[in-house]
Amino acid sequence: MITAALRSMLPLGVGVAARSIADGQPPLWPGEQVAVRRAVPARRQEFAAGRAAARAAMQDAGVDPAALPAGTDRAPRWPAGVAGSISHAAGLAAALAARSAVWAGIGLDIEKAAPFNADLAAIIRAPGDRDDSGLGADLSATLAFSAKEAAFKAQFPLTGLWLDHRDVDITLTPTSFTVVVRDVPLVGRWMRTDGMFLSILLAGPEQAGQLGSLDVDVVAR
Repeated sequence: MITAALRSMLPLGVGVAARSIADGQPPLWPGEQVAVRRAVPARRQEFAAGRAAARAAMQDAGVDPAALPAGTDRAPRWPAGVAGSISHAAGLAAALAARSAVWAGIGLDIEKAAPFNADLAAIIRAPGDRDDSGLGADLSATLAFSAKEAAFKAQFPLTGLWLDHRDVDITLTPTSFTVVVRDVPLVGRWMRTDGMFLSILLAGPEQAGQLGSLDVDVVAR
């Protein structure tokens, strides 16, 4: 299962949860409904599944679950003292959460492990990307997309930078990836399991300081 695979990639203290979006729409908590008030039913169900997974991940991390309203940037607003990340793909919603004093930035991305076409791959690839993943070029483009998404989610609350996929070079190895933001190397892990790519990046308080954050309790996307 995806939950077990994600847990195998994580240190102790990081909560993880996943659920099928098709399992029915769980209730939204106060303040969350406004983000999807004009959305189509499928998007509302996806959104609710992600929030439910996030609350389960918070409980798994030993913190009280809370409402996760969306900010003006559409990113979930995690409660004070908590960092986390939500991702959706292939009918699944998954989330990670941890105390932000331990992990100030968290990025998670899940993607169906299917090759990108050449046009889409060209949009993802940066000039300095290095691919030692052992995958074919088209499939590694999908992995590069997933890994960059995880990295962008982890760094955003610490820098406020909106990054395009071609703005940041990535180095892929058979089990890890590295991106450099503000001259700070950020290293994540990836796995291919059950036809899915799982990409995770955790940034600690020291990296948060290097990236320019003055408060490691800022919310994470």
